Amino acid sequence: MRYVYLPVLCFLVGYCSSVTKIETLNRSFTKPKFVTPDLGESEPLPSGRDYRERLVNKSTPSFTLLWKQIPEGFSLSDLALIEEKILFPHSKLGVYQKAPIKQDPKFFESNDIDLILELNLSKSVDRMTVDVQYKDPVLSQNFGKSVFVYQEEKEPKSKSTKSFDVFHGKKQLLPLTEFVPSYFLEVSSPSVDELRNYFTASLQGKVSVFSTSPGTIIYLDGVEVGKAPLLNYTLVNGKHTLSFAKPGKDQVKRNILVRAGKTTRVFQEWNDDISQGTVVVSSFPPGLDVVIDGQKKGKTQYAESGVPYGSYPVQFIRTTSDSHFEYAKAGIKIRPKQITSIALPISLEDGVGWESEEFWNLSTPSPNFSATFPGKLTFAKNKELPKGWYGVFSEDLIPDYLEVELILDLKKEYNGALGLSIHDHSQNSILVYVDQTDFHIVKFSQSESEAPVRSSYRWNKEDELKGRSIKFTTDIEKKMIRLYLGNKMVEEFPWNFETFWNIGVLTPHNATLVGVPLRGLKIQYPDMVKFEQRFQK
Repeated sequence: MRYVYLPVLCFLVGYCSSVTKIETLNRSFTKPKFVTPDLGESEPLPSGRDYRERLVNKSTPSFTLLWKQIPEGFSLSDLALIEEKILFPHSKLGVYQKAPIKQDPKFFESNDIDLILELNLSKSVDRMTVDVQYKDPVLSQNFGKSVFVYQEEKEPKSKSTKSFDVFHGKKQLLPLTEFVPSYFLEVSSPSVDELRNYFTASLQGKVSVFSTSPGTIIYLDGVEVGKAPLLNYTLVNGKHTLSFAKPGKDQVKRNILVRAGKTTRVFQEWNDDISQGTVVVSSFPPGLDVVIDGQKKGKTQYAESGVPYGSYPVQFIRTTSDSHFEYAKAGIKIRPKQITSIALPISLEDGVGWESEEFWNLSTPSPNFSATFPGKLTFAKNKELPKGWYGVFSEDLIPDYLEVELILDLKKEYNGALGLSIHDHSQNSILVYVDQTDFHIVKFSQSESEAPVRSSYRWNKEDELKGRSIKFTTDIEKKMIRLYLGNKMVEEFPWNFETFWNIGVLTPHNATLVGVPLRGLKIQYPDMVKFEQRFQK
């Protein structure tokens, strides 16, 4: 019986596919060329799109309260009483700004809000529980959470103690309310130190400092804070001065801008370090052991400066109390006076959110174009751009079974063109060019700097919730990479599993996309994810 339905099933799958093949676009495209800007050449300045990027240090946070969930029919007077109780311990730690009743998108910026307290109220019998999330008003970031629990207490009808009745009135004496019929007794709440930590974190960022010379002494605002490499050193938001010193060299100063909740990376290059480089090893999520040339170095995220140039084997290992499991291994090349980075996104669920900022590098640097993370990856164009591709490309990825899903918004949301690419270090590349309505696929070989469109597709019906999906999957046994548009596999290519790979999110100079290029991006190594799940069980 199953054979009877097979043709029908095939017909339905074809009919319900996300895209339809259209006439191939008669056009050639240039291969994206990635040029990493030299870290530290220019000082970071406020982008103008994130008001929390400040040149002046702010010591006291401004905050507001937002109710996200309230039980249906809950008394407004009781709600106001609970809000006052919540507000009391927080008002000692920051400056409170009351949010308007009607939602105002400019409220946070105009009041310079640093912290949003999102409140969720739930009720069970005579207890009220308020869950509080401490959120960044710009980034999709939480600084912490707390729980307040209140017990509803009622005054007894018969009093065993005497009480005074108080009267007032201009013309005659009138009795006040005899007693408060009910009130809320605090059962549990976070400590003052916990709340203070959340408020402090809302004004703190981090800086990681690398140098071609290990042991380079680092001064922050004139005070020695350590030696390079210095990872995730906490600083208050605003402008700071870093100084670098080593024997026989004049001290070097550089101003940096620290944005609360983010990490600023600084690289100091000494001209006499002609044979040393820096290695940075990352994983998403972090916490894997890093073994370089047989020596255990530390856990991801890991960095080391002053590494002699040459080739080294690197292993990513999950260590337990009685055994260890090797996730991946690869050979890296340390180049003089450069940072060599490699990343292992076991499961990177939101690859365009602020959490993944360090996973991306700026391509083809230009003062007229910027790619920043005020919440999500955002493109901006200041002036006309020279010919080429602009955007970001990922850290080096280890070749293995890999799934990459890029989620585009609806075509009506785009004001330019978008290029999504995957390429290897042998300069083979696959490009999906999106010009709002259509998707054009280009394959570049190692020697090609320009190639024609292979095939073109158009989306049949857009899903408001899901958006439009582009997926790359690899097959290590068949040495292939497959490209999907929505639920339809549209191309299959031979692929190189001997070199590192990179992913690019780009826009062309002649149709620059301004704003958020992707709704979301997920990257994962399926085999490693399965092991993680077994490991956690």
